[in-house]
Amino acid sequence: MSETYGEEHIGNVTADAFWNVDEEFRDLQLKLLSIHVVSEEFGADCFEVSILRAPDAVMKMRMAKTVMEEYGHHLRFRGLFEELDVDWVAYTEGKPHLSTFDTPIESWADQMVFLALIDRAAAHQFRQFVKSPYEPFRKVCQDTLNEEYGHVGLGMDGVKQLLKAEEGRAEVEAIVEKWLKVGLASFGSDESRTNERFRQWGFKTSTNKDMKLAWYQQVHAFITRDWGIDVPEDMYALAETNPADGAAVSH
Repeated sequence: MSETYGEEHIGNVTADAFWNVDEEFRDLQLKLLSIHVVSEEFGADCFEVSILRAPDAVMKMRMAKTVMEEYGHHLRFRGLFEELDVDWVAYTEGKPHLSTFDTPIESWADQMVFLALIDRAAAHQFRQFVKSPYEPFRKVCQDTLNEEYGHVGLGMDGVKQLLKAEEGRAEVEAIVEKWLKVGLASFGSDESRTNERFRQWGFKTSTNKDMKLAWYQQVHAFITRDWGIDVPEDMYALAETNPADGAAVSH
């Protein structure tokens, strides 16, 4: 089970109090902001091409809304830097995007499975962050989480449509395990030192292993039951499930 450090949380931290708290806390919070500022914009750029891949006007509109919201996430997290009078451009310069975007999204099926599985993994992460000690971060994460649920819904609807046709089913079946591996990797190493520090300060309450297990149990259930696709019951039966620490923190 997850090890928690609730008794050591520093309580509610406002923007006005941010520079008065422990340096490690500040560094971890700024690290999280940097990851999201860089990755939300990069991810939106990756998603944009999928608008024209959509099969009809309704799905084009829903995909366009998703892209718009992803750029909005970037602006939200960027705003937290600005609230602290931190130069977000300088701070994030050279910082990498999340490794989830290193796997190309090359088709409409890729995009829909990504939203159904990877944005769902991001939601698992955001559910941790909405309890974080830093008040402005909590609010931004809650607003973002609400939209992530909508992105997951689009992915689930899109996959459902694809599965109705033989060609679409074949596409989904061919890529499910690829995106399952990406989803598992997105939670980071089971032995993550960074995750330990996040839990120490209250940014998270669960270990990477517990989060990925909860996610995998959830997606395994509907992939096998509702999608009718066989995937390994044991998440460790899939390759590349325990990446180096720091490979990813969240979407």
